[in-house]
Amino acid sequence: MLSEAKSACGRNIGIDGNEANIKTRVGSGQYSFHILKELNKLNRLHHFTVYLKNKPLPDLPKKNKLWHYKVIGPKLLWTKFALPLSLAISQKNLDLFYSPTHYSPTPSPIPTIPTIHDIGYLKTPTEFNTKDFYQLKNWTSQSIKQAKHIIAVSEFTKNEIIKEYKIKPEKISVIPNGITKFKKHTKLECQKVLTKFKINKPFFLSVGTLKPNKNYPFLIKAFAKLSGYQLVISGKKGWLFDEIFKTVTDLNLQNSVIFTDYTTERERNILFQSAIATVLPSLYEGFGIPAIESQSFDTPVIVSDIESYREIMQNSAIYIDPHNEKSLIKAMKNIKNNHSKNYQRYLWSNSAKKLLHLFDSLSHV
Repeated sequence: MLSEAKSACGRNIGIDGNEANIKTRVGSGQYSFHILKELNKLNRLHHFTVYLKNKPLPDLPKKNKLWHYKVIGPKLLWTKFALPLSLAISQKNLDLFYSPTHYSPTPSPIPTIPTIHDIGYLKTPTEFNTKDFYQLKNWTSQSIKQAKHIIAVSEFTKNEIIKEYKIKPEKISVIPNGITKFKKHTKLECQKVLTKFKINKPFFLSVGTLKPNKNYPFLIKAFAKLSGYQLVISGKKGWLFDEIFKTVTDLNLQNSVIFTDYTTERERNILFQSAIATVLPSLYEGFGIPAIESQSFDTPVIVSDIESYREIMQNSAIYIDPHNEKSLIKAMKNIKNNHSKNYQRYLWSNSAKKLLHLFDSLSHV
């Protein structure tokens, strides 16, 4: 156990900051960036060393007496070679190593804490490239089995981990994703963004990387039954996305379906604010940040009736069957907004506070 004196002066904690250190942040990159920002802002006790492959980008938290960066190489197989080697050399200086992603340094002489966002890839391996699936499956498994403690972003994900890996529940803490509450934009600010993306009709919005679990072909086919609207899909290309574009072409919807590719946080927020509704017909999600982001702009949310969305959204969303087009068409024709404040439970500052509390509570090994 950590001594009273050691606890009083804080812990020395390493962080893998690479997902936060990219310009086009989505998914785990968005999570990592906001968690690092809030940890830096709220921490008054612990000493953090953020490990990176490249020099920190200008918008990452500034270095101070409790927050440092360490750039190491080589970049190839970084979490399997460069990072474990660096930790082995300096292991006396760290008490814990936290990863905002699935991948912890393996092997590691330091007790590790990975963050598991979902394990949906185990249910649908054919929806991933062979190389990506191998890495997700094996590296995640190694991180989980090695971990001193595990963070799950939802109760749903925690239960999935327990069932798949036979992990004791007390070894997993649920620390939800969050959002940053923004002020609404002016009409002029909104119009500039809408013009940029050639949005000139009332529109439905869907946000997320172009990949199979987002169920975009289903959304596009349902949208084709409506008239007088546009559908805006905001997200960069992921993998196995050809069917999405083929569906648009086959239905001759090139002028009605708009792909924005990656959007900045500001652009994305304006899209949330301006949309009729945000539609997220996913087949699987570990959490679903865009749903609560949409609510923060008082924009109604249509989501799949799946366990993770039920946990996060409760009674604040419109639920549809992600396999039934009529279910989605009906929801899109009959939009209702209950102006839920459900999103206020999910702020990045709350997530960081829970994480700091976890660091405080874990004993030293």
